Amino acid sequence: MTTYHCRIKDSGRANKVLSKMSRSVNMVWNFCKQTQKEALKNKSVKLIDDKKSGKKISIPYFFSSSEMDGLVAGSSKELCLHSQTVQAISQEYITRRIQFKTLLRWRGKRTLGWIPFKASAIKIQNRKIFYNKNEFSFCNSRDLPEDAKIKTGSFCQDKSGHWYLNVTFESEKIGIKREDDKEIGIDIGIKTLATCSNGEKIERPNLRKNALAKLRYLKRCQSFAQRKQSKCKKYRELPKAKQERKLHVKVANIRQDYLHKESTKLAKKCSLIVVGDVPCKLMNRNKKLSGISLDSGIEMFKSMLKYKAVRAASTYKEISERDSSRTCSKCSEKLPRIELGVRHWSCEKCGAVHDRDVNAAINILQSYRAGHPIGHDRQTRAKKNSS
Repeated sequence: MTTYHCRIKDSGRANKVLSKMSRSVNMVWNFCKQTQKEALKNKSVKLIDDKKSGKKISIPYFFSSSEMDGLVAGSSKELCLHSQTVQAISQEYITRRIQFKTLLRWRGKRTLGWIPFKASAIKIQNRKIFYNKNEFSFCNSRDLPEDAKIKTGSFCQDKSGHWYLNVTFESEKIGIKREDDKEIGIDIGIKTLATCSNGEKIERPNLRKNALAKLRYLKRCQSFAQRKQSKCKKYRELPKAKQERKLHVKVANIRQDYLHKESTKLAKKCSLIVVGDVPCKLMNRNKKLSGISLDSGIEMFKSMLKYKAVRAASTYKEISERDSSRTCSKCSEKLPRIELGVRHWSCEKCGAVHDRDVNAAINILQSYRAGHPIGHDRQTRAKKNSS
């Protein structure tokens, strides 16, 4: 399964048509939430038979996917949407409601545009997509494979107001030609994005450093305008808002491009990629580490490595990295806790001098080959989350 992401040529009529349809999508989404909210007020719980105990248990009265499909059926003509799109919206609402186990947010004016569709609702031909009697041109940098079977897709909008086409399809002809059969361990770090067991280091994109000065200037202009508007009580759109949105989009595009290039290089030359299970959620909650983690795109980099390894017919594994930095990769001697500021250290037993990150990457690879964890026996964070 692969998804292609293409830019829609939306300088003219296409932008107005897509924006109008996105408002209709918001209306269907909000109808699903309002209907579910009223149903919970009238009947908070419902009784079902428990398969294990055979007794009746009470659960919150949430609609199923088939029930919600029946409530939104027949509204596609009035909303100027395809019937498959209306059905996809209700199914997406139920899926996310089950995932987050609560009522979802409303979709309003500030929500980015989103129009889902299924394979039967579109037709792609000569760099044009036909949807609901509308024709949209898009920038096609790569054609779909001959055996591509389109499953789903969507039109989506970014912060700068541009529209994009996402097409998810299934094909057997997509792959990455592997040039070498190296086996490497990767330690995800703070000073560098990733350090390989062969000594190579992938530097962080460090986009936050260049963008922060511009963002702070724009925020100062907006805060000055807010104070003036509060005095005269005439509220308008804040200045520099468009520049701020464009800057965020530019930084995100540069980061994504950099991560794609680096992950592709690793996938081409490695038959085995072993990565330490870095707790990105915990890093993002930390005041000191959250900026570095989000700026580097650690979770995005790991997900890219994972699916590109599958395309290159390689093996991707994520294992526990506990005690990898303070364990000697030559004699397996475990040292006391080493602070983050210490980048090089020497083993007291064998006298080997180690680079902190390279040593951790070597330990991660060796522990996978040996089939036992570095520290004491325990589950990886990935297994805990899945269970």
